[in-house]
Amino acid sequence: MPSVQTISIGAKLKETGRHSIIYGFGSVAQSAVSLILLPILTSSLSKVDFGAYSLITMASAIASAVFYLGMTSALPRSYFDYESIDDRSAVFTTAFLILFLGACLQAWLGYCYSNEIANLLLGNRVYADAVTWALVGGAFGFINQYLFSYLRMLRKSIAAVIFSLISLVGSIALTFLILSWKPSNVVAPFEAITYAQFAITIIFILVYGSTALSLKLKTEETFKLFHFGLASIIASFGHMFLESADRFIIEHFMTLTDVGVYSAAFRVGMLINVVLILPFSQIWSPMIIEYKNNDNIAGLFKIVLSIFMVIGWIMVAAAALFAQEVLGLLIRSGVDSTMVVVFIIAMAGQLLYSTTNFVSAGLIYERKVFRISFVYYGVAFMKTILGMIIIPVYGLTGAAFLAFAAYILVPAGIYGLAKKYFSFPIDWYRLGNLLILILPSVFCGLYSAVYGNVHFIYRVILFCLSLMLIYHKCLTDLEKRRLMDYFINKG
Repeated sequence: MPSVQTISIGAKLKETGRHSIIYGFGSVAQSAVSLILLPILTSSLSKVDFGAYSLITMASAIASAVFYLGMTSALPRSYFDYESIDDRSAVFTTAFLILFLGACLQAWLGYCYSNEIANLLLGNRVYADAVTWALVGGAFGFINQYLFSYLRMLRKSIAAVIFSLISLVGSIALTFLILSWKPSNVVAPFEAITYAQFAITIIFILVYGSTALSLKLKTEETFKLFHFGLASIIASFGHMFLESADRFIIEHFMTLTDVGVYSAAFRVGMLINVVLILPFSQIWSPMIIEYKNNDNIAGLFKIVLSIFMVIGWIMVAAAALFAQEVLGLLIRSGVDSTMVVVFIIAMAGQLLYSTTNFVSAGLIYERKVFRISFVYYGVAFMKTILGMIIIPVYGLTGAAFLAFAAYILVPAGIYGLAKKYFSFPIDWYRLGNLLILILPSVFCGLYSAVYGNVHFIYRVILFCLSLMLIYHKCLTDLEKRRLMDYFINKG
């Protein structure tokens, strides 16, 4: 077992920040596929077809949340229980074989039952080919996410970015190529991403297969991996239920076009995942397991959470103030006030939701991940029931605010379950000041969307003023000195 030692919080902050920035480029590259494709698809597909594309994408994500068998989540928890490189490689290989079985099952499901899935999901078998490619591509996608976890655990962040860039360029280029052959075909993006993901799998195995994979298996870890993985599947499915319920309610009470509009605005709201949440979690998730026995771990949680929220809320403020410009750049089928409101609420909600990366630590340490599913399913059930009441009356805006409420309840519920196993002090005073300073920007963005555009110069002034106040009120003296030293050295 890893020995207990004292870590330097400053050193770990630098490590977290450095790798998060590097992973940020990789995350942008991975997620930029959907963002770059967004203006392409919204201009080349009809609103109905884009709505179908959104639901098929969501169905593929739900399937992947089941058929990855929880191995990407289970791996770090078992991997760092061993010191030997050979033992760690054996754990990695054991989990990979389990995951590969799940990938084969998902691909088989897409190949054999695409007609039935398309008919059930959209009431139209014309989308069967798109379902097949989406499920096969999704299988290769979660295989690659697992392989990338190897690079994250070994801190090979630059290699992860290179693979992500290859995936980005390949997916975009192939989509353009296939769309040129099959104009306005909803199958094109799924087919292109499948080819790109398959290529990434082959390249990774050729480059890292001999070191990452082993001829030896860690059979004694099989049950632990399955147990942790099953709990992760149940929790992941609850997460997908939470995320997808509103789309299906919108389709039922409104139209497939409304699904496309809501999904497009919500997807742009996921920008904060691309530039902050995903790159941060890629270094933070393995780090908190690797250093779980260290004396200063609670202090590290406190400081990292505060800095993370400062950066996140600044991004939300900028997005809210310049929402119309951002949406106009990425959505070419037209932007209205409802889409702006959905975008702002989605981004703020995603930031609050991401705090589960912190508050769930106790359940991860004690291998009690299955308890997270209680929260997901409970909140998802309430969201679904309320959605059937609220969405028919208040439409897409009601769906967005309902999602926002769910994003608050999930981390709160998980924190209530996890704090008995591991807790850390939260700087509520700093976070409260931060929220107060950010709210004017958020309200200005919402006002601008609903009642008329506030002049660009006034929005810039408000953002700069918010930055100045956050610097003075929400950073410690030490953090200010380090920030100034950083810019001076860079300058």
